[in-house]
Amino acid sequence: MDKHLVLLVDDDAGFREIWKMKLTSSGFDVLEASNGKEALEILKYKKPDVILLDILMPEMNGIETLLEIKENNNLKDIKVFFITSLDAGDPELIQYHKRLASELGAVEYLRKSIDLDNLVERISNSLKK
Repeated sequence: MDKHLVLLVDDDAGFREIWKMKLTSSGFDVLEASNGKEALEILKYKKPDVILLDILMPEMNGIETLLEIKENNNLKDIKVFFITSLDAGDPELIQYHKRLASELGAVEYLRKSIDLDNLVERISNSLKK
């Protein structure tokens, strides 16, 4: 069976490294981008099964990136998860981000502090649908 390909888009290299190690050890192939523009460049040549997309990044944020992805017929069916650490302890902001993610077509909205086994489980479950 081919490995599923995940594109991890986040401007924090240390964070990407931790998640990449977990995803790779769980059987995924992982590509990395540090912002939305980089991600869109990669998407010209590769079509991942899942994109983990940070909301707040320089150059091009996650919301702008997701809108571009959803406008592209070749990419719009990719499962996109929004990831963020922005709303720590702010229930209203969490609800806003969840609603926004849903309205923009993201599969789910995840906190960066998520348990990594839970992350792998959520990605795996999304690929079964």
